[in-house]
Amino acid sequence: MDSQLSEEYIDACLSAKQTLRFLPEPPPEIQKRHIYIIKTLYNLSKELTEVRVSDIAGKIGVTLPSITKNITLLENLGYIKKESNTEDKRVVNIQLTEKGLSLHQKIVYDFHHKNSRILKDIPEEDIRLTIKTIYRIYALMEQAHSLD
Repeated sequence: MDSQLSEEYIDACLSAKQTLRFLPEPPPEIQKRHIYIIKTLYNLSKELTEVRVSDIAGKIGVTLPSITKNITLLENLGYIKKESNTEDKRVVNIQLTEKGLSLHQKIVYDFHHKNSRILKDIPEEDIRLTIKTIYRIYALMEQAHSLD
């Protein structure tokens, strides 16, 4: 790859980052990072019978204190509820409330459903290759720059 193609790739990434502005605005009492936590909790609850705060922290790559603060806010606002773990009462599980599920439907599901219709003319294999390539380039750059 020559340096011009590298520059074009970075320009494309900057352009792709602009697509984030099309994400729906969350309710005024929360921020987009909270929507990401709700989305992650929703997805994990489809995979696991019980979801712990540490499961979310691990999935999104943040510290336990950081995620705990955000979970507490979401709990106080009624989007999430905490329950004792059935096997270990010292462990706390979390799940979405009806309010949290409703927000997930409106902000996450509906957005991606609409977006899939917008992108319908791009072949799925092209989208999958783009995703795979972006992750691969990121991993290579992360590895190379961590060695510097």
